[in-house]
Amino acid sequence: MKTFWGWHDRQLADGTLILTSPAGDTYVTTPGSALLFPALCAPTAAIAPPAPAPADYCAERTAMMPRRRRTRAQDRAARIATERRHNRDARLARPAQHPSYFGPAPPDPDDDPPPF
Repeated sequence: MKTFWGWHDRQLADGTLILTSPAGDTYVTTPGSALLFPALCAPTAAIAPPAPAPADYCAERTAMMPRRRRTRAQDRAARIATERRHNRDARLARPAQHPSYFGPAPPDPDDDPPPF
């Protein structure tokens, strides 16, 4: 909520955080280390301001995310088509195994009956 609902924050060099609500109320928090280890919270040097970004920031970048060659919908359709093609090929590669629901095939009429 601090980021998106109008709160403003400011952090001091010793770690103290000053929060200002949208209504204008100010809240100050100090780090726990300030109470236990006050020597650690002393600032060591002044913070230099950040360097300004170049005018054409993207032109100076060497590694960037690649641009999409096709849309997400096209990618999804291609993945589905590939999977279906793979499944069809796997089905066709399997030998035709049909279960016999009626038992073994009837004997040829030339066969003699078993001797019992």
